[in-house]
Amino acid sequence: MTDDYFVTCGKTGAAIRDCLVIDAHAHLGPVFGFPLVDSNPQSMIKVMDQIGIDRLFVSSIPAIFGQARYGNDCLLEWMRAYPQRISGYMALDVGYPQHTLGEMERCFALGFHAIKIYSFHNGPRPGPNYDHPNYDCIFSFANERALPVLAHTWGDELDELDAAFNTYDKIHWILAHTGSKDLHKYIHCANTYPRVYLETCFSACPRGLIEQLVNEVPEHKIIWGSDQPFMSVTHQIGRVLFSQISSEQKRAILGENVQRILESTEKG
Repeated sequence: MTDDYFVTCGKTGAAIRDCLVIDAHAHLGPVFGFPLVDSNPQSMIKVMDQIGIDRLFVSSIPAIFGQARYGNDCLLEWMRAYPQRISGYMALDVGYPQHTLGEMERCFALGFHAIKIYSFHNGPRPGPNYDHPNYDCIFSFANERALPVLAHTWGDELDELDAAFNTYDKIHWILAHTGSKDLHKYIHCANTYPRVYLETCFSACPRGLIEQLVNEVPEHKIIWGSDQPFMSVTHQIGRVLFSQISSEQKRAILGENVQRILESTEKG
């Protein structure tokens, strides 16, 4: 088989210039007990330029781990410093519902037009399940504005979200780490609910996973993300570059699909 443009970029290390590339799942900031090298926007921009990534959609690590306002404010500084390259997911302190609505309103007014949620099923500490009442306010806010919600998932959480997919049907649900566990559940959700999308970042690299997703779900529902800096950007993008799918399908996964649901809400 003749190499396509994307395989050539992957083999030579050339930056991707022939299509829009958007990383839908990235993080910035420090995290306790998990040393990160150069987790700062300057380093990320350098890597983006080397690979050919046009834009990052980022959540703040401190905001996810219990410091919502502080983390969101740090991310806001980076968004303002690189307005054409970095966009933000707001994160909330779900355990303190009395603060949730005010922080969402504040962040939305500042330009955060997407939300990141993380139930900590597979994290360093337990947190409320996605079907906990504390999430109702968050999902209602997102539903009223048709916002994207990037949900950390590892298979088990999909059962908790099933009712929300029905109730909050204007949210663009982006399920992170597709294929990490219970792949059939991810495929079922994408095929059942019009606004459920599958995001690809996953530390393992099962042979044929990208091809299976393209074959079994509508291709406009597959979104590329890296989970950088926790995962290698080159590894994560290589999974798409070297997949046995068409160049048009690679273009859609690398940027076109997520552009429709993320960048459109920024303008709203």
